[in-house]
Order: sequence, then C-alpha cells, then structure tokens
Amino acid sequence: MEYKNIFITGATGVVGKPLLQKLIKNNHNIYALARSEETMKDLTDLGVSPIKGDLFESSLYDQLQDAKIDAVFHVAGMNKMCAKNPEAMFNINIEGTKKMLGLGNSLGIKKFIYTSSAVTLGEEKGLPGNEEATHRGSFLSNYEKSKYEAEVEAFKFKKEFEFVSVNPSSVQGPGRVSGTAKLLISSLNKKYPPLLKNNISIIDIDNCTEGHYNALVYGVDNERYVLNSFHVSSEELIEKVKNTTSWNGSPIYIPKRILKLASPIFDLVSLFSSGDSIICRESVRVLTHGHLYDGSKAERDLKLEYIHVDGFIHKIISWLISQGLIELEIQKES
Repeated sequence: MEYKNIFITGATGVVGKPLLQKLIKNNHNIYALARSEETMKDLTDLGVSPIKGDLFESSLYDQLQDAKIDAVFHVAGMNKMCAKNPEAMFNINIEGTKKMLGLGNSLGIKKFIYTSSAVTLGEEKGLPGNEEATHRGSFLSNYEKSKYEAEVEAFKFKKEFEFVSVNPSSVQGPGRVSGTAKLLISSLNKKYPPLLKNNISIIDIDNCTEGHYNALVYGVDNERYVLNSFHVSSEELIEKVKNTTSWNGSPIYIPKRILKLASPIFDLVSLFSSGDSIICRESVRVLTHGHLYDGSKAERDLKLEYIHVDGFIHKIISWLISQGLIELEIQKES
C-alpha cells in the first residue's frame, strides 16, 4: 500500500468521521488528532492511534516522528456564521492549515489532502462554479473569506509533497441535522414553511467520503476538485420531496428583497444578544445568493459515482423518519 500510514485532523467532524471509518475499513494505520481525553479513548477503541493536541500543538512532530506518516488528511476547520468575533475562525482555517503544511514538510510525507470548500470558487450569482471559476472579488461571509484565504496560502506554501485540494459543496446525508438538513426538517414539520427560491448544491456524505479518499489515490498534485452530487432549485426539491413522501405542504416563498431590506435590523438585534445570532447580514447574503456548483471534474478524474437527487431524497428522508425528526411516510413506487 502506497499510503499506509495516515494522519488525519478533524476526525470527529461531519466530513472527518465517515472518512475515518473509510480509512479503518481500508486497513490504513491511522493517527488522528484529538483535543480531549474522551476523544482519545474513542479513537483508541476504534484501533486508531490518538495524537493529543490541536492544530497549534508544538509536540505534534514529536508524537508523529516515528510513525513514518505517508499522507495527511487535513479536514479540521471552523465554519461559523454570524460570529461576533470571527478571529478564531480565521486563525484556525488559515494559520492552522499552514501549521499542518509545515508539519507535513517536517514529517517527510508523500501527499497532503486538504479539505477546502466550494465557497472558495466565489461564483457569480446564477452561474455554475467549477475549478476554473474566477472569484467575484467580494465575499458573502467571513467563512468564505477565511477558506478562500486559507486555500490561497495553501497553494503558495513551499511544500515538499504532493498537495490536493478537495472542495465540497454543502455536505448532507444521514447523520447531519444542520445546514440544508435543518431547513428540510423545519420545512417538513410545517404545513406552510417559509422558503426562498434558490439554487441548492449538495454533496452526499458518502460521495464526499469517497471523493476525499479517491483524492488520495487519484488526485493530481496542485489540483483542486469540487465535490457536488447534484444541484436543484428549491422548487424542484420541494416537488421531489412531495413525490417521495406523504408531505403535502405549500411553501410560502419570501421575496429576497424583503430579506435583504431586513438584514440591517438582524445585525442591530445581534448587537444586544448575548451570543451569536442565527441570522444576520452575512447569512442573508449567503441565503439570497444560492449556490450552483459543477462537480464533473471530480466525477471524471477521481472516479466518483454521484448519487442521483431522487436517490438522495429517499435516503435522507428515510433516515430523518427513522430518527423521529419528521413524521412522514415514504411513498411506495407504483
């Protein structure tokens, strides 16, 4: 096996957890970053060697120098919307990535797989974003800016190994109840859910896992690969849900201009709230922009077989029902 010994960060997150299971299944020797004693125990129980610390831990090299690490999966990062103090997110996403790249040089690794984000494409509204997209020049959110700057720094970093960037769109599927899934749960539990007419791009969690692993096997040095299973409009998604389930609701589509006009009020309210707000000016920008991504390069070059939107809906709805998060029935095929 060319990449037998693997070091992974973010192994307990949405992307990292199933990737860790994939690495275990494929019989790699895995070393995973762990920030707590509880995580260390959980990793040990899985047969994974825990490495104590965070991205900035000075002892990481000492803990890994004898492990003969062949490749690094740097999955860890922070995604926070409406943060009053986004400095921590910029530090983790940018400086943390540089720390891991430096660690890769010190360990003499062969390959580094970096989990970036499709938001770094900065595609113009309504246009499909792919690996060749030119960023629009303005940022919808601090998260987008932090990941864009992190990716720029990663590509220009003086590396002594192969580097591949993986850029997933919205990661959704069984096990995920935030992001698009949270909106779906909320909508399916209402008769008249408020929604926006938008473009939605999703990468199925299993496709995301396969894309990351295949980037190790097939990914070309200094290339990036957008992972996106499908894109649909919000109206198309609702119709497909209706055709798949017993849900018969009628969404109320909110005009985007109203949401944009109200965004300064959301920011004002957040000034007097104790924690971070759920909605603010930047989240309104993201919501009203929508995303349209093209994942065909990864499908071709990383040998991915994306799930079809209908199969994804059946899969996620079945899981949400099994978890008691929605009370619906799957329609039987005629």
